[in-house]
Amino acid sequence: MTLPRDREEDFRVNILTIIQDQVRLILEGYKILLDMIERFVNGEKAGVIEEIYTKILKNDEKAKEMNLTVEREITNIGALLSSRENFIRLTAEIDRIADITEGAAFRIVNLTRMKTKLDKSISKLFMELGESVLDTLTSMREALLATTLNSSNLYAKIKDTEENEKKCDELYRKLDLELLRSNLKIPQLLLCREVAEMIEDISDHAERVVDILRALSVAVF
Repeated sequence: MTLPRDREEDFRVNILTIIQDQVRLILEGYKILLDMIERFVNGEKAGVIEEIYTKILKNDEKAKEMNLTVEREITNIGALLSSRENFIRLTAEIDRIADITEGAAFRIVNLTRMKTKLDKSISKLFMELGESVLDTLTSMREALLATTLNSSNLYAKIKDTEENEKKCDELYRKLDLELLRSNLKIPQLLLCREVAEMIEDISDHAERVVDILRALSVAVF
């Protein structure tokens, strides 16, 4: 059975609108992580960092519930929706961002418990990387909104996301080198490198999200 194009478009927009809510949650979770990073590099006490981690866990639970909602919606529509596989990939990539956010936060909690102190240059690079990843996520969200509205700004927002991701790559490499040159103890060094890699990995997933959005827009237009 061939579904009328306007009816299929209703399904498409409905799913993308729900995914907007999913993205809102993962963006909120990342902003909490960014606050945690700032407090960590400024030497905040472990108790405060642990309280922030609790907020991230609660946000992660909400993100998981929203991911299930999207999956159910896609399943209910089933074969009536073209590019169904792309929608499944889209929500999976977004869900992965929430997972990485929680994982990075867990490591920061443990770094704080180890009483880790970072040099000013490393602290500065950590914050620059964190802010750059936030820019990438923000442009990714704007690309998703443009897809929902069939906006002509879609490709501009995709380009913004890709350019922000490249900046994240550059900052990550600088930070990793600074960490390797540091006098951190081995456990602290390994955890710091993991946190930096995970934060940068979020921008990679954001880029994959806009790649999927590009594919979805080609299928529509």
